[in-house]
Amino acid sequence: MSESFDLVILGGGCAGLSLSMALAERDSDCPRTLVIEARSEYSNDRTWCFWSDAAAPGRYPVQHRWQTMRVTRAADSVSLDCGSTPYQMVSAEDFYSAARASIDRQPNITLRLGTTVVGEPRHNGTVWRITTNSGAVVARSVVDTRPPKLPRHGEATLWQSFYGKEIECSSATFDPLSLDLMDFLEPDPRHVPFVYVLPVTATRALVEVTVFGALPLAPSDLSAQLDAAISKRVRGVSYTTLRSEHGILPMGLTGAPEPVHHSYARVGVMAGSARPSTGYAFQRIQRWADECAKALAASGQPIGHRRDPAPLHLMDQIFLDVLRAEPRRGADIFFSLFSRADPARIIRFLSGKAGVADSLAVMAAMPVKPFATAALAMTQRLGSARGTQTAA
Repeated sequence: MSESFDLVILGGGCAGLSLSMALAERDSDCPRTLVIEARSEYSNDRTWCFWSDAAAPGRYPVQHRWQTMRVTRAADSVSLDCGSTPYQMVSAEDFYSAARASIDRQPNITLRLGTTVVGEPRHNGTVWRITTNSGAVVARSVVDTRPPKLPRHGEATLWQSFYGKEIECSSATFDPLSLDLMDFLEPDPRHVPFVYVLPVTATRALVEVTVFGALPLAPSDLSAQLDAAISKRVRGVSYTTLRSEHGILPMGLTGAPEPVHHSYARVGVMAGSARPSTGYAFQRIQRWADECAKALAASGQPIGHRRDPAPLHLMDQIFLDVLRAEPRRGADIFFSLFSRADPARIIRFLSGKAGVADSLAVMAAMPVKPFATAALAMTQRLGSARGTQTAA
């Protein structure tokens, strides 16, 4: 006989656990929920970073905060004060621990590790039937956080690929009060490469190579650049590698996930949780989790990620079109932004909280010609698409 739930969450990663925590806070209003996760145990496999938001729920401990951030291009460097909205890092270890503690306190939520879905969920008109390797379950609603497939060329305007190692040095090497947000490598005709350094103590830091490009890249594609970046920063000091992390994030998905049913929501980075122009997703996921938990309590129906407002979506797409067309200019474009615009406006823009004045200031800080060209090309594409729809 199948187990019965109000809600099944497929995938116990960032999105699935964030929704679980938001639901757990609703006490007796929490629906009877099952979280299905393929991993048999959690590990410290990643980090999430974002600028602080006083309105964000404090469900997870912050491992470290930085008051200043640097952007470097060749011999030029700019340091920006972000003390009023510090850049923060949450470790997977801390996040998973907080989520599991929250779930353990809520009797209406069950986390089932080491469980995989066998076949696609089926709807019989009333409930969803989900077959797993440990038996079948049924639920009125489903939130599916699983990526539908591996990242492939053409499914996003650009991909953000990163590979990093957390290292412990034998002597003081880093400034734990300041991070390198973007330290650009030599211009490349294929993509925009830079190094990202997050020091948590004078001897420990996460050093990461990140690439914005049309192709999703594996760790083997980035390992030589990462080793060179670490060597440059440790300057001969011996170090130990504590862990590594790798990820591929979409920057401007070329197609939205097809709707399945009003009781079935697809979410996660392959369904619109990541900010297209930056890849930042953590805070957007937290906002979605609160909204989805509220919707489930009110109607029993889950919701997906909200679309960005049209002006912000257009700005992001133009920005990505420029980077894709002229990757060699990527360092100049980002350096122009960070050296000419007010840091508070930049942070609000990158965090998806920009007002009209912020967006105009960001636009004014960009080089005019490539963005005007990209905007004209987009206008022509949109006009052509409207003409085709009218003719049809």
